Amino acid sequence: MRWRAEASGCDASATASRSDSALWGWAIMEIQQLRYFLAAANHSSFARAAGQCFTSRQNIAHSVNALERELNLPLFERRGNSVVVTPAGQEVAGRVDEILSRVDALQALSVGQVPAEAGLRAAVTYNLLARVPEKVESYLYQFDRGIKLLEVGCEDCYHAICTDEADVGLALCMQRDFPECGFEEVNRLKAYVLVNEMSPLARRSQLSVFDLKDQRIALMSESSFQYEPLFSQLGSLGYDFSNLSIAATASGLYGIKRNEAVGIATSYFVESLPEGMRAVPFDDTRYDWCIYALYPKRSNRLATIMRFVQGLRKSYLDA
Repeated sequence: MRWRAEASGCDASATASRSDSALWGWAIMEIQQLRYFLAAANHSSFARAAGQCFTSRQNIAHSVNALERELNLPLFERRGNSVVVTPAGQEVAGRVDEILSRVDALQALSVGQVPAEAGLRAAVTYNLLARVPEKVESYLYQFDRGIKLLEVGCEDCYHAICTDEADVGLALCMQRDFPECGFEEVNRLKAYVLVNEMSPLARRSQLSVFDLKDQRIALMSESSFQYEPLFSQLGSLGYDFSNLSIAATASGLYGIKRNEAVGIATSYFVESLPEGMRAVPFDDTRYDWCIYALYPKRSNRLATIMRFVQGLRKSYLDA
């Protein structure tokens, strides 16, 4: 859905010291772009806006930058890793809030909506939403019952379902079972080993766990729960787990670039592989990354939960 904004619709002189209009010419803006901007303005944070909108921080920043170019206005002041809404941004946010309220009201009328039950509480594994396909992102954002997001570790996602802290969980992990709750695989991603391009491993077409048994492995999360089949097989080969390190993404990649470690990544990550690295696929599908939808075995909201899960699986298939 698009919104067409006319130049004379916003007087910027009171907020941005401009003598004329804040909107010059005609600008075409996506409704979703406006939602991203408003979330960022409300939170004064691109990261928190990304969590609310089920998207990545990069998508929020891209939408804000595009909106600033279209309006020819600075909407945020960047201060290191934080952002502050400018006076012009505050003015635009107020107008955008009015526009989105009217859009939502029109959409509700068009489908004859009645007040909905409370939104689903969704526990989501850290970073799962950073690189989701556009159709999946749209489905999550537009689900008619609404979703309240809680980002947690993979094992905590499972526990949130078992303890009724969440209605549904989205867990990203290697192939495994979840005995205390219901679960369905909604998508699967190939697993890759990240190596320095000069490493002998980089010349291989596939790698096995045996190839890793003497390697230092840099992981981006500390949960053996998330890597259960890999850790189990490494243990059976006598792997020295003191060679396993948990590092932030930047630190882990630095170690790989220096040929001091190897890493494990999904196919989403290797689409934009850093220079100097090679991604070699695992030869065993047990180490594929699976996206599981978790849900309680008994719930008075099970019908809504299962409708959400089925729609999520379809959105991945259509992506």
